[in-house]
Amino acid sequence: MNINDYRQAMDKILPDPALKERIMNQKNTKKKYTPARRVLTVALAAALSVTCLTAVAFAASPELRAAVLSFFHMEEREQVPNSSASPNGPDISRADIGESVKAQYIKMEQNTFGRGYNYFSGLLADLEWSEDHRTLLSAEFVEIQDGQLVPIEVEMNTNRIDITYDGIHYQGELYWFVRDGLLYVTRGTPLGIETTPEDEWYIEQIPGRTDVVLLNLAQGRQMDYTEYPMLYRLDTGETEDILAGTGAAELERAYSHLWSEDMRRVLISCGEGPDWQEDWLCDLDTKTLTPLTEVTGLDGDVTASFMDHDTLTLKKYFRDADGLYQSVSCYTFDLSSKQLVKTLDNVPYYRWFDENPSGAQLFGSRCVLISESGQLQIVDLETGESTAVEGFTFQKGDEFSISPSGDKLLYFSMDSETEGLGITQLGVVDLEQKTFIAFDREGYENLEEEAIGWEDNNTVSINAHTPDRETQYLLLYQF
Repeated sequence: MNINDYRQAMDKILPDPALKERIMNQKNTKKKYTPARRVLTVALAAALSVTCLTAVAFAASPELRAAVLSFFHMEEREQVPNSSASPNGPDISRADIGESVKAQYIKMEQNTFGRGYNYFSGLLADLEWSEDHRTLLSAEFVEIQDGQLVPIEVEMNTNRIDITYDGIHYQGELYWFVRDGLLYVTRGTPLGIETTPEDEWYIEQIPGRTDVVLLNLAQGRQMDYTEYPMLYRLDTGETEDILAGTGAAELERAYSHLWSEDMRRVLISCGEGPDWQEDWLCDLDTKTLTPLTEVTGLDGDVTASFMDHDTLTLKKYFRDADGLYQSVSCYTFDLSSKQLVKTLDNVPYYRWFDENPSGAQLFGSRCVLISESGQLQIVDLETGESTAVEGFTFQKGDEFSISPSGDKLLYFSMDSETEGLGITQLGVVDLEQKTFIAFDREGYENLEEEAIGWEDNNTVSINAHTPDRETQYLLLYQF
């Protein structure tokens, strides 16, 4: 299956573009596996981000529109490793790509049933699971230190999840440890092997917290998927209904909870089918639950995300008579002053399947605008400031993905004729430093690349395996 086959298959089962954009631009943009309804959109984001002008108008001054960002196409090409000789344990090699990019290639024996390697922010974990993929039997960790893989010891904790909610008894094992101020969490993956309703829970980490996580209790599949969050204390194993008293538990078909930074407000999306969605703003301090349309005064196809705890980014989509998305407008909304400011005015919406795709790609508080001739502008949806990208021409098959902190964009281009992603070019746009560097890749066709994404705000990773599936690779790039 090549990338075009994958896209065509996914387009038949995914929600509409507005819903994709909302879910895909959650703060955590790392590659991950998630259950039920969310797995469709997030997996698509890992393999290819949905890229979002024939005429552009913003609420910005001429001085703001004068900002420029230059594209630098490096002369050096990456030589992608492709040895199929399985190592005796993980093996690492390094390469410098020009003066700006450092690459590390970790080669491992291909995952076998019940066993596989995970990568956690600089740690490589060799995890062995029980036959039903629910219980962790053993765990060994190595850390990348000066280009070497050094074994380390961690204090692994095991918590038993045991909670009944809405008639379902959720159970399972949660494994976690804290190292250098960072929380590492994992669990088995019985989904797809021997799934029962009790398995339908997953963990969402809270930025900056190592003592609590969100325990999301899910049920249903595809468009019937729903979830409800609980606050879970790792030291005691106690759960707290963080939304108690707000009325959120009475909402029907709630499938997404998007939290503010201070965890005192949450945007809840409810829906039934791909073309209907209703968003609510829940305030934990005032114990109120209000339709987003009443809060902001905007109706129609509108999605929202938090810019900060007191400010929303709003995106309003417009369809044609056939129901296809044609254009989008963006706003900021101050929850205290109730001030609504338009920062992007009815610009064409990007659709990858068009013969000559152009328009707006939306990434949280950022927007990439592509003209019909392939020229780029990057708009800050908080201020309306536009930055022109000089020296770069967008081609069909190019993709972008926002970093966890929202200040960088991963850029990659794919070869649609290869098995897997076939990434021909890789780069990063630094929105703070106003730089855009990219390099070409040689030998990518000798590996089947299956996922790409951010590991942290400075590290991009590609997961791949050899065609014979005997050896897997983790390719890490620091820009």
